[in-house]
Amino acid sequence: MKKLLLVLAVVLFANVARAEGVGFHFGPKIGYQAAVLSLDKADIKTGFSEHLTAGIFGRLCIHNVLIQPELLWFKSGQVFALKGASLSELDPRIEMSQQNLAVPIFLGYQFLDLKLLKLRAHVGPVMYFVVDQTNKCNYENQELKLEANNMTWGGAVGVGVDILLFTLDINYSFGLTNLIDKSDVNIGGQDFQIDNTKQSLFTVTLGVKLVSLGM
Repeated sequence: MKKLLLVLAVVLFANVARAEGVGFHFGPKIGYQAAVLSLDKADIKTGFSEHLTAGIFGRLCIHNVLIQPELLWFKSGQVFALKGASLSELDPRIEMSQQNLAVPIFLGYQFLDLKLLKLRAHVGPVMYFVVDQTNKCNYENQELKLEANNMTWGGAVGVGVDILLFTLDINYSFGLTNLIDKSDVNIGGQDFQIDNTKQSLFTVTLGVKLVSLGM
């Protein structure tokens, strides 16, 4: 039954792609995340080695309007400062490491089409899911039972360029909900407040259109 549904879906997209001004693309993508964009080779290499992002994307094109959902896996690490009245000089902080899934759904517009090269812009919501997480605190080597939300919301804006079967996307993502709901923690008998835990970052990905139907 599943194979039959898959065949029917492929046939449907093929028939849709035959319509003038309609296309469908699908394939893998790989990239990295960074707090600041840089063209320096060392920064890019560090991004791939420490903040690798990988996943798949699909894109439905109707004339110049695009709908592009993605599924991306990535590692992330955050450092959150803790504010406390009497121990602020110790600069206490929580370090969190996570494995995540991101599900952005972009609505875009293709504003330049030179056949071999196409330019577009897009915007949309992003759902983040935490797959695995660990955390530690630098204050007296305390272990914390502090967990991030399993699901958070964000938004993203970006631009992209297509050259033949390759597609490059540069997105800026911003958090809409906090990674950690808890605002107060007690560590070793000392009360602290956690800073804003909304996340913002750049994501650079390069994809390949393994399936390309229509425009």
